[in-house]
Amino acid sequence: MTSTLGFAILAVLARGERTGYDLAAAMRRPVGYFWTAGHSQIHAELQKLRAGGLVGFEAEHGPGPQGRKVYHLTAEGGVALREWVTKPPRERPERDELVLKTYASWLAEPELVRRMFADQLAAHEERLAEYERQEASFDGPPAFGDPRFGSYATLRCGLGYERHRADWCRWMLAQLSESL
Repeated sequence: MTSTLGFAILAVLARGERTGYDLAAAMRRPVGYFWTAGHSQIHAELQKLRAGGLVGFEAEHGPGPQGRKVYHLTAEGGVALREWVTKPPRERPERDELVLKTYASWLAEPELVRRMFADQLAAHEERLAEYERQEASFDGPPAFGDPRFGSYATLRCGLGYERHRADWCRWMLAQLSESL
């Protein structure tokens, strides 16, 4: 059974062949905005996908003494990815450390909690500005079926998330201002 990370890798390879290094870079940006994985996780998952016949590779000469592997999606991998895309996502428990800290924040010094939320607000506003710059590079949503459609749709989700988190941080700061 292919893991969610495996399907994330297949989704990246569906856009074009990549080396392991290129896959890791794609898992940082833009995929890293909504799904993260380290290089060692990606390498281990590539071996599983290869063993399952979902990816293949071509060996090429590298710039150094070692060769490099350029991975590609196989026909079987394309079928598995298309089938997976339309299945409902598995339920997963929410794990949000900031929300957990907020739940226990009544125990802390209000000024320290205020500083934490001010820092969080700045981080969410920075990410929101970055997402807005990315959105401006599109000329509206690409047509469904264009690989850029998925990038645009996930960007829209990220915009909504960052706006929501920034608004919540502002609300928390207002609540904390009343208690100081």
